[in-house]
Amino acid sequence: MEPATVGGSSLVTGGGRHWSSLPEELLVVVLQAMHVAEAVRCGAVCTSWNAADALPHCTAALHCAATGAPLRVPFPRAPLSRRPLLGAGHGWLVTADEASDRHLLNPVTGAQVAVPPITTIHHVMSGTDEQDDPAYLVYEDLPEFDYAQHQFYVDAEATVLDPLHRAYEYMFYRVVLSASPSAGPACVVLLLHMPQGEVSFVRLGDDRWTWAAPGADTGLPSRYGYRDALYSAADGLFYVVWYDASMCSLDLNGPSPVACKILNSVLNSTPPNKCLVQTPAGDILQVWRLRDYIDSPTPADPYMELRTLDLQLYKVDLDKQRVQLIESLPDYALFLGFNGSMCLPVKDFPGLKPSYVYVADDSGEYVNIY
Repeated sequence: MEPATVGGSSLVTGGGRHWSSLPEELLVVVLQAMHVAEAVRCGAVCTSWNAADALPHCTAALHCAATGAPLRVPFPRAPLSRRPLLGAGHGWLVTADEASDRHLLNPVTGAQVAVPPITTIHHVMSGTDEQDDPAYLVYEDLPEFDYAQHQFYVDAEATVLDPLHRAYEYMFYRVVLSASPSAGPACVVLLLHMPQGEVSFVRLGDDRWTWAAPGADTGLPSRYGYRDALYSAADGLFYVVWYDASMCSLDLNGPSPVACKILNSVLNSTPPNKCLVQTPAGDILQVWRLRDYIDSPTPADPYMELRTLDLQLYKVDLDKQRVQLIESLPDYALFLGFNGSMCLPVKDFPGLKPSYVYVADDSGEYVNIY
């Protein structure tokens, strides 16, 4: 057998050169192609393999709900230490960099995918603040009613998001992925953003965000007011929910977005927060979460605590266009939070309890600022 040559070095089995002599760049490629647990074990084989395994990564412990055991996995040290998390899906994290532009990050392999910058979102542009420091300007252009003149007018005054590295705190509400970013253009990123919960999206590979404008062209009933979204792999559609519990499906598979209203507003649906969750069986659920601020129980904590007071769960009937209150989910447990919500079958995760809701903070001001 002829020896393989990499970078001028011969690699042969048997009594010649051994695997520890693999060039570091090739070792990294091999380690990244392995299962996480195998890659971690390979780092203990010899000093050169350990150096290659540690070079692009540091490690973190993930808790396995099925076995109760911790699993140490590699993830990139630098990006996560500097970037806030804005969402998650399909094993990837959505992060923001020092300019508040978003990046998709695989915490296991370290792979990163950039999406178009914040200035390519409708009505956002670069500018300066009152001190002439760099800032983003958001032109809301939302209609206001002049009661004296009895007519609507458009106020084009810009809102200043300042400074740049904190603009994400005020700009982004929800980020939803249709697929793993490793799928390339098949992955669509849906963004709910300011002002007032508007909808934009991008297909990986695009150079700018596409605004889902309301009106006859798209069928989207409103420009703003959207509070959560999910993607259903069962029918290839996104679903968005408004603050009054009304819902639309959003088809982004064609050359332009096509929306269809599937649920009218629901009585007594405000002010609870709304989130959308899909069960493994394909049912879409609305979760209404009533929250309020209470005095912090810790005297040293100057902030009030955001407390969940009540949760109501509704199954969305797409055929009859209505919601049905349900009392329990005997086969599932729910996770609700800022980065996204999930419905998991308890039979696959013995550590979870049926009909339990595991609640994380989903207030932008608490997650991003406090």
